[in-house]
Amino acid sequence: MLTNAVDAQVPSLDSLAGKWLSGDEIVAYPSVTNTCGAIGTTENLTGFHFCNFPPIAQGGDAAVFHLNGKPIEAHSFRWFPYQVERTVLTANGLELLSTTRLAENGQIVLIRLQVKNVGAQSVTAKFELKHPTGFRKYEGVWDWNNRNVNTKENFEHETQAQHEIIHDMKTGVITKITRLPFEPITIRPGAVRTFEITCSFSNERMNEPFGKMFADARSGWERRWQDAFTPGNRRYSGNFPTLISDNPKLNRMYYMALMTLLQMERTNFKYSRRFFATVGPRYGTTLEYFWDTALFSTTYSLLDPRGFRENLKRWLTVDIHNHYAIDYLSGQGVGPWYAPNDYSMFTAFWNYATTTGDTEFLKDHRDRLLSWANAWKPRVAPGEMLADWGDNDNILECGPDYVHMIPSLNAAHVGITKKVAQLLPDDEADKLLAEVKPLASAVLNQYVIRSGVWQTKHRNGTSVVSRHVYDYLTIGMNMTDYLTPEMRHEMTDFVSRELVADGWIRAMSMSDPAAPISDRPDHGPKGSYCAWPALAALTMAKFGQFYEMKELLELCEAATWQGPFPQAFELIQMPLTGHWIPRISLRGADYNETSGAAFAEAVIHGLFGIDFDIHGNVILDQSTTARPIMAQLLNVRTKDGLRDFHCGLVGVR
Repeated sequence: MLTNAVDAQVPSLDSLAGKWLSGDEIVAYPSVTNTCGAIGTTENLTGFHFCNFPPIAQGGDAAVFHLNGKPIEAHSFRWFPYQVERTVLTANGLELLSTTRLAENGQIVLIRLQVKNVGAQSVTAKFELKHPTGFRKYEGVWDWNNRNVNTKENFEHETQAQHEIIHDMKTGVITKITRLPFEPITIRPGAVRTFEITCSFSNERMNEPFGKMFADARSGWERRWQDAFTPGNRRYSGNFPTLISDNPKLNRMYYMALMTLLQMERTNFKYSRRFFATVGPRYGTTLEYFWDTALFSTTYSLLDPRGFRENLKRWLTVDIHNHYAIDYLSGQGVGPWYAPNDYSMFTAFWNYATTTGDTEFLKDHRDRLLSWANAWKPRVAPGEMLADWGDNDNILECGPDYVHMIPSLNAAHVGITKKVAQLLPDDEADKLLAEVKPLASAVLNQYVIRSGVWQTKHRNGTSVVSRHVYDYLTIGMNMTDYLTPEMRHEMTDFVSRELVADGWIRAMSMSDPAAPISDRPDHGPKGSYCAWPALAALTMAKFGQFYEMKELLELCEAATWQGPFPQAFELIQMPLTGHWIPRISLRGADYNETSGAAFAEAVIHGLFGIDFDIHGNVILDQSTTARPIMAQLLNVRTKDGLRDFHCGLVGVR
């Protein structure tokens, strides 16, 4: 039996922690975040880098632990939502455990180092932290690469009795890091020695006891996590729905998706009261990408509708045809144009307005929604039917053949045109739908019969078969009604046959002609961007393939025991077995990625079939179709108040 609503419990932070992973299993070391910024841990027992508390950035590594003059690498690592643990057993019998947190709402790194003598003899050792690092303030625009800090440029290190002080002579940042005892320490058998290490800037909160800050770092995260699911909480203007199901793998996928989003919450930026940085801690830590954010825009609207509305209005100050993201440190646009921008803007604005029932917002932005839906028209070359969506840098950045007249984005504009037509008078709506009908036919003409894949047409008139998940999910979600049952079956069969691996999917088939030269973990053949399997599962639900959806979500659950959803899991081929298993990627990717929240969208829109019309009324898709999972989704915010939904073999109610 499922738990009643009054007994619903959100999982604890500790239950969402990853498993212990050895240093041989990982290449991207875990990150720690708070609402001010983030750090990345290193292979060293206590070291950290990529510290960003914008406008403060870090270069090099800080708090590098040395034992008897030698740097000590951790053997095992474990991610928690609020901390990272690292451990090692040394040859002389010392068991070392470091725990790294960030102070609640502060720019302070907290490291607790415990040293236990598990041997039979006393051990005398010299403990030391070294800091080949520098911290510098950078005002103005940040970008994908954040701001690079040259550690050899205008930094002075001062050694004091209790601290090492790092002076940035260029921008005035003063960093204070705790020193370990200067003299060697003797630890008896069975004894434990604990060291408390802080790294802070400009004397922030230096009089606050370490123990209190360390405890508050966890309890603050716990309060924020519980607030996110509590209707009427004081922190967010909305709340996440609570999921209860008889499927523990589904539960973990859903709650890890939401935890991943909260990892990137930032509340101390000048140009946004609250936003969710798309990636971090290494790249783009001040940016909200239009494309990525649109992929979880219903979830965003449920949690913080007021904040999302404010941010959407801020998006309108950026030229989306010359930028792919907004930098909330400066309020300016950054990066080049991304081809999905019009589709993403439409999706984000539409999902906010319909989910919340904000009909005035929908009315006020009707003309913008129409212009985004019509963005395909000027991109159609003379003599062509399909819109040209640009070159490699504008789409997937690693698929040299996936350019120009790609079927996916053309299908996307068929879908959003049908939506925006609902806001127009009948005669204007009929005209708009008539204009998009040939586009839909042109997309369907790109289908490769009995294969489940699509052709991309190049400007020179040639067509190339593309075996990519982006066609599957974008065409599947936007032109569902145009696809025959046979096409839907063939498309999903392609995903199962050529994309699904052990515990994750590949974005591009190994059989794609461009696979040998498309080796990027997020969009290539050896891994996938974290949102693609989520949206593939949602597409299966749109096709009525709920058992296939269930299998894909359960398959991907194993990857979450490494940590939060990253920008990409890359697939590593295991020796002798031939199996490909997922690993959080380091190559051109980052440890955290907000669009992991798309797995929550798969549950809300897919499993439960929840959607909203232009007035904010609830629509249940395929409500009489059996679901292979018995589940409840409680406290779903609608314009008419909180509602609970149930799904199972009788469908959804």
